[in-house]
Amino acid sequence: MKAFKLVQWGQPGQYVEVPKPEPGPGDVLIRMKAAGLCRSDLDMVDSEPGSAPYANSLDPGYILGHENAGIVEQLGTAVSDLRVGEAVVVHHMRHCGNCEYCTDNAEQHCEAFKRNAIGMTRGCGFDGGLAEFLVVPRTEVISIGDGDPVLYAPLTDAGVTAYHAVQTAVQRLKPGTSAAIIGIGGLGTYGVQFIKLLSSARIFAIDNIEARLQTAKEVGADETVLYEDDGTAAAKQILYQTRGRGVDVIIDFVGTAGTLQLAAKISRPRGRIVLVGMQGGTLEVGWGLLATSCEFAISLGSTRQDLREVCDLAKSGKLRIDVQRFSFDELEKAYDALRTGKLTGRAVVVFP
Repeated sequence: MKAFKLVQWGQPGQYVEVPKPEPGPGDVLIRMKAAGLCRSDLDMVDSEPGSAPYANSLDPGYILGHENAGIVEQLGTAVSDLRVGEAVVVHHMRHCGNCEYCTDNAEQHCEAFKRNAIGMTRGCGFDGGLAEFLVVPRTEVISIGDGDPVLYAPLTDAGVTAYHAVQTAVQRLKPGTSAAIIGIGGLGTYGVQFIKLLSSARIFAIDNIEARLQTAKEVGADETVLYEDDGTAAAKQILYQTRGRGVDVIIDFVGTAGTLQLAAKISRPRGRIVLVGMQGGTLEVGWGLLATSCEFAISLGSTRQDLREVCDLAKSGKLRIDVQRFSFDELEKAYDALRTGKLTGRAVVVFP
């Protein structure tokens, strides 16, 4: 079958021919219908040999693609609760089911698949879905019934990662509170929607591109803030609009030094800053540098239950899902649009 592999670090992915996978007794063979593309795909192919966090932790030679949806093609002999032809999505994070994290409802931190600062996932260390077929354990598959795989594929990482980050802080968002989303890209757009659905908080959307701020307004943001230069003006605007109170929850989907500094400036005492973005920024903390009793957390991935809940929200029509479609033969074009910021939605590769 045709597949798209990361063959060597520091080199673009390549189309290759590989054997069609065969399902074991507890597996599901999926005919791929849609695979979302992600910035982390570019981070992987751009990695120089030995560099962190990917090339110092993983061996190249795997099929890319970690946002996967398709149709059940074949069931392992021990799988009886799905049917051939049923539409499904794949939770890309692997889990052993036995370590203390897996048994304590934190499977995204599974020790068995951790490699230095990252975890091995579909399309990141293990074969992903940029291929005609994908075989996965039944435990990693969630049925979407008659849902459109093209619309659900982005939810399996961009959507569910944003959902998990929001869930780590949503209990703080009581009436009268506020939340800020930094970075209104593929994840941040979902972040705005989830906070709107799960709380009554006043939502500030922050980005350096006006068009993205317009999208944020359309999906539920109450206030939009343009990030310019070092972010000082954005911080002043937010503090003015909150009458000096600051923001209760800030979720940073970018993760540069500048966006983290902005988060620290606008957080109120007992606030919470949640970092999702992996752009390598750091934050200096200490007395006078961060609001008192402010918590800082790094949100990693998601759980299968998170994905199930996100899919349920999509089934009920409560999510806006913007996608830009590309054929499997247009991966170079799709990744170029992703790299240059020219996408009008989440890039999704559509299979015949």
